[in-house]
Amino acid sequence: MNAIIRYITFTVLIFAFAGFGLPNTASAQDEPLELYERDYSDPCVPGTQQVRVNVIGVTKVGIMKLELYNAEDGFLSKSARLRSIRDAAQDGPQMMCVNVPEPGFYGMAGYHDKDGNRKLKKKWDFTPREPYGLSMNPEIKSRRIPKWEEVAFYVGASGADIEMILVDLKARKKEKDDRDDED
Repeated sequence: MNAIIRYITFTVLIFAFAGFGLPNTASAQDEPLELYERDYSDPCVPGTQQVRVNVIGVTKVGIMKLELYNAEDGFLSKSARLRSIRDAAQDGPQMMCVNVPEPGFYGMAGYHDKDGNRKLKKKWDFTPREPYGLSMNPEIKSRRIPKWEEVAFYVGASGADIEMILVDLKARKKEKDDRDDED
């Protein structure tokens, strides 16, 4: 029974990252990505009431997407999302910023949409095939959705600077397989 609950919980997490299902506009790496006006992150201005996210683990392919939430109820659900932003992915750490309506506790989720199709690519068992991350970088074990307390951070009048480290399960599995082959 516990395994079923974990599977359902993980499935909900994956569907929360699924995006809008808009058509793929990036069939080739060199082809420009179509981003809409509502997609872009806000200008990063230190000292302002915004979240400044330094995303680690991005490469210059596709789109980087972040989602902002402000409550435990509905965390990772589309209906509870305050804002969703996308920028063209850049090599190295990528800074993305989003203004917040008022001081308080917030949580963020994000993924590197490498193929630029605005959807998180998943395997048959709904595990992500593209790098993803959550604010405060909680360790994700047994396909468990982290609790709000593990991802929430405070944003004051002068904003907050956070770091989000993307997890690439595909690369992690390949490294593990390579280590096992060496043994």
